[in-house]
Amino acid sequence: MSNILSLNKVSRSYSVREKVINVFSDLDIFIEKGEKVAIIGPSGSGKTSILNIAGLIERPNSGSVSINDYEVNWTLDKEISDLRKKNIGYVFQFNNLLSDFTILENIAFPLIINGISKNEALEKANDFINHVNLSHRGNNYPNQVSGGEQQRAAIARALIGKPSLIIADEPTGNLDSKTSLSVISLFNELVEEYNCSLFLATHNIDIANLQDRLINIEDLIK
Repeated sequence: MSNILSLNKVSRSYSVREKVINVFSDLDIFIEKGEKVAIIGPSGSGKTSILNIAGLIERPNSGSVSINDYEVNWTLDKEISDLRKKNIGYVFQFNNLLSDFTILENIAFPLIINGISKNEALEKANDFINHVNLSHRGNNYPNQVSGGEQQRAAIARALIGKPSLIIADEPTGNLDSKTSLSVISLFNELVEEYNCSLFLATHNIDIANLQDRLINIEDLIK
């Protein structure tokens, strides 16, 4: 089976006040099509940097990244942007919904920025919103719905463009345990339904154990 995501010998370091801080070196991670993978580890261990590199948001200091067997050329910003828009959806701990947009408009937003007309995007979002049980919230704004509903909207926004890979950084980190498990169960069902891969960072071992495979970052760091 081909890999949706390949991180080959990837390293990341930062310069802080003229001091170089090495986060990880020569790290290898491979995720297959349709596979759901959780990464766990203590705060500050580099999980977010790994996800940002996998999501083409952050550049590694060395090593290569491939999406759908296509190696990323980090010198071509437009190519990176196009790869990201075509292949990757994102869900964050703090849902990053646009406060001036309704829930329906937030879900439609990725389609609009990919060139689909607003009317068509809203029509598709209106169909899709039922998948996350938010059809009664479409005209509400983010501050008018619960945290769990906001995160379900963020999941719908990530999936509506049918990406190959979803990157999720602590997607239930600001929710209570019961709501977290409810949201992640729905998330996993939709990932499977749309046959995309999931790369998820979490502190919650129960959520991690719901995925196909678990990676402990402390086993990877060199």
